[in-house]
Amino acid sequence: MTIRYTPELIEYMNKKNNHTILVELVEINNTDLEVVELHIYLPHRNQKEKFLKEKRYRTVTTEVGEVLLPPYPLQIEEEVTFGLKKFWVFASISCTGIKI
Repeated sequence: MTIRYTPELIEYMNKKNNHTILVELVEINNTDLEVVELHIYLPHRNQKEKFLKEKRYRTVTTEVGEVLLPPYPLQIEEEVTFGLKKFWVFASISCTGIKI
């Protein structure tokens, strides 16, 4: 698996002084509707240990930092690219190559 980062994301990670990306599976279960989404973000330092020890996430080390992946089966392509999306003043991490 090859993990790539866009230059904008690398700049954002350097600015935040955080080089860990967390890929979290979020499930919203309502009586009428069930939604499962990937939530991808830069975790706080104390969150990283929680996901590694308690939730058994696995670490993939890259040239830029680390990616924490859930223990659940995901469809991961050979090439995964993380990028930065901006809307007004809000930034979020985009991803291609990982599906539920």
